[in-house]
Amino acid sequence: MFGDRDYDEVSVDEVAEAAGVSHGLVFQYFGSKRGLYVASLEPLIEGFRARVEPDPELPQVERLRAGLRNFADAISEHPAGYRNLMTRASGFSEVREALERARWWRVNNLADAMGLDPDDPAVRVGLRAWTSYVEAAMLTWLEEGSPDRDALVEMLVKALGATAEGIAQAR
Repeated sequence: MFGDRDYDEVSVDEVAEAAGVSHGLVFQYFGSKRGLYVASLEPLIEGFRARVEPDPELPQVERLRAGLRNFADAISEHPAGYRNLMTRASGFSEVREALERARWWRVNNLADAMGLDPDDPAVRVGLRAWTSYVEAAMLTWLEEGSPDRDALVEMLVKALGATAEGIAQAR
């Protein structure tokens, strides 16, 4: 339900009914709607991570393209949930922390794939900035409905290339 609608539009009663349990049982286990949402976040992020991860046998740039296409496809299936997660729900400290862990995981994976030291400050700054750019571009793409997915992916790939050049100059 959180994937298809904004957080504020989902009630605990709806969740309890869909799960076939009582309203009180949801509160007993999660304490509040916020507790339920936060508890669902880690498995959601892990599932999302597994879904967008491309075939490791692909050449490096094709892996990047495939991962970005997978990302775009996944969020386009649940645009309200993604938008809510990245905007309103980030007001919850637990959500911010989970998103930051996911971002740094991506930074470390990108650095490794690019043969860069993830502890190098220029690498950390550059790749963390690129991940923020990707998130903002994906949110805007969902709102605008354009350019097409493949054009968006190419724009993001080129931006990573420019980021890599900037990292090299800053080191």
